[in-house]
Amino acid sequence: MQPHPGFCGLITVLVLFWCARCPADTIVRELGRENGEPKPYAVPYAFASEAMGFVFGVAGGIGGLPQEQSNIFATTLISDMGAAALYGFFTDYQFSRLPRLFLDAGIGLGEFPQQRAYLDTGPIGNNPPAGSNDSSSTNFFDADGFSNWIELDFKYLLGIGHAKYAPVNTYTLSNGLLVGGASGGGVFNPFKSGRSYVQLSLFHQDRDYEKADSPLPLSTTGYKLSFKYDNTDFPINPSSGSILDIGLRRDPGSYEDSWTVGELEFSHFFKLTPGAHTEQSVIAINAWTAHTFSDARPPHYFGATLGGLYRLRAYPIERFHDNSAIYYSAEYRVIPKSDLLRKLTFLDFVNLDWWSIAAFVELGRVAPEWDFDELHDSMKSDVGLSLRVMANQNIARLDLVWSEDDAAAWLMYGHPF
Repeated sequence: MQPHPGFCGLITVLVLFWCARCPADTIVRELGRENGEPKPYAVPYAFASEAMGFVFGVAGGIGGLPQEQSNIFATTLISDMGAAALYGFFTDYQFSRLPRLFLDAGIGLGEFPQQRAYLDTGPIGNNPPAGSNDSSSTNFFDADGFSNWIELDFKYLLGIGHAKYAPVNTYTLSNGLLVGGASGGGVFNPFKSGRSYVQLSLFHQDRDYEKADSPLPLSTTGYKLSFKYDNTDFPINPSSGSILDIGLRRDPGSYEDSWTVGELEFSHFFKLTPGAHTEQSVIAINAWTAHTFSDARPPHYFGATLGGLYRLRAYPIERFHDNSAIYYSAEYRVIPKSDLLRKLTFLDFVNLDWWSIAAFVELGRVAPEWDFDELHDSMKSDVGLSLRVMANQNIARLDLVWSEDDAAAWLMYGHPF
């Protein structure tokens, strides 16, 4: 079970994208652990892949600088087949004069010997368009090219609910599980529970495939306006509550035609009574939909897209894309009572707290129009198992996923939702 050749070229981008997805205004402290001064770190890594050859890289950063909730992170890599990439992130900066306003910034520059794209490069003819729900899994190409991007995210925290008095929330953990500082999980009412954000994101993305001649644009510059209501107890590892996210993404015509895409996502978490051998059990459900409101479509990687690390994980990255999409997922997450990781003293530097198993199922479909009946007909599906650990107060996961058409293994940070 192997990821497609474009996986290794894109995995670093997507792993680091999780840094920008981290909850804003968050400080996490573990009982019994010393909270010292910010310390820099650097970790070398290497791997081999069919698409990139032998890859060597270095990742490093510093947490708690210039503010306790802030993080600076960067990584660079090169390969013997000519791949090279550099990514940097600065997250969760709080403006002193506007203490409810936070900034995340990220940049990525990459050149890859084989990027996979499910795109048509000539007349479509009688065949379903590449990337559509009924398209052939062999309708793709691999080509040399680059993938560059930059994004600025301004998040304004509204002074209601659990954020009424404290712009920065401190969560207290014991052995990686929340024991204090819950920021939601109560009644679904932003004025009484949870934390609510208004966000403005400015983005530029530019891709190039050496032999691509696609009717879809490959570059875009624009903005996203969104509202997010996070009513979970602990955003990094929710056990109760829900998240509502509504957004509108638009390119006003920076290169060719303007495009507009709307998105709606809802997640809910149900905490079950712990058993004799479990620390925590949670049922997590997620629903997401997107629709293109303009005649012109966005780049295939930026709109109503399914496949990859977050949605329809048995399929390759950006396997399906069209004007509209819908997606559902359910996970059963279990943290067993176990001191196994805490006994691995040679891994003390990564602060391993617990491990868990998650079983999940996914359904999804893309379509030319947002039609309820069509979007729920001939849907793609998959099932999977996931091994997850809490390390350095963040989640790392290994997903193994199967469908009738494909299978995949993904290594990633953070829960998928």
